Amino acid sequence: MTHVVSFINLKGGVAKTTTLVQLAETLAFIKGKRVLVIDLDPQTNATIALMGEARWEAADEAGQTVAQLFLDQIHDTRVFDVNRAVVRGVSNLNRIRIPEDMELGPEVTYPRIDLLPSSIRLIEAQDRMADISTRSHYTVSPMTVIQRALEGRFSQYDFVLIDCPPNLGYITQNGLEVSDAYLVPTIADKLSTYGIPQIVKTISRLRTARHLKIRCMGVLVTKFQTGSNIHKRGLEALPELLERAFLESGEETAPLFEVRIPQANATAEAMDFDRSATNFRDKYGRQKSGSYSNLYELPMLLADEFMHRLDEWRAGGSA
Repeated sequence: MTHVVSFINLKGGVAKTTTLVQLAETLAFIKGKRVLVIDLDPQTNATIALMGEARWEAADEAGQTVAQLFLDQIHDTRVFDVNRAVVRGVSNLNRIRIPEDMELGPEVTYPRIDLLPSSIRLIEAQDRMADISTRSHYTVSPMTVIQRALEGRFSQYDFVLIDCPPNLGYITQNGLEVSDAYLVPTIADKLSTYGIPQIVKTISRLRTARHLKIRCMGVLVTKFQTGSNIHKRGLEALPELLERAFLESGEETAPLFEVRIPQANATAEAMDFDRSATNFRDKYGRQKSGSYSNLYELPMLLADEFMHRLDEWRAGGSA
């Protein structure tokens, strides 16, 4: 069964994309899963981290990014081709090369990350999405563009991870529309957690209005500095903030992940596609960080908790 999860925070710089990429690579290359990453953030950080700048530029010039998918709906064009746009076997940890025209159905189980890349042109699309249903040639809702184009392919994957932009506009709502759950990565400070109640409220209203199944699977603390009093106080305040936010929306409080991602140079450096990495351990760091003897242990612990919470949620538990 495919799990579809959106990653969202209204504050930038909280390691949202870094966490998603790290988790995607761990699920694929350590846990042996098939992962699709959909990059809805016009900053394109997940895209460039997974496929490199040169390959991304070629895809963008050819109109084979998620931005073109939306722009086709706006301008009544047919440039986007999902078979060309979804890039197979991305990541500099990938060791299997396959022909781009080779069919990969649900029965093909080799672990990999596939990617629907983003583009800065998503900004243009976002500005035009509001009137998508006001012209005669529009045949889909502004919130179901992703669903119409991609949902039939989700069965080819164990996990679909969606990198949402730091807003709650139509592009983000397209990601939420197809998601089972959403995860909120955040730094444990006031600026980063300030928007969490708004996220909870908006998604709760959207779920009711659109009859969606999406729920919050949890909040993940990132860039944590054990020596920072601000982070310590922020971490202590988070449970109460979450309880209030979910209570106001009439929902069960989402959990705080037990794993915390520390501030570490190696984590940021791992986002460099061109940086040579012979294996997972080299890429994610062998140095000690806090209570972890090796940094590369963190992504594996995060993946374990991520999968456990999703399984609990699917089984009807509190996750």
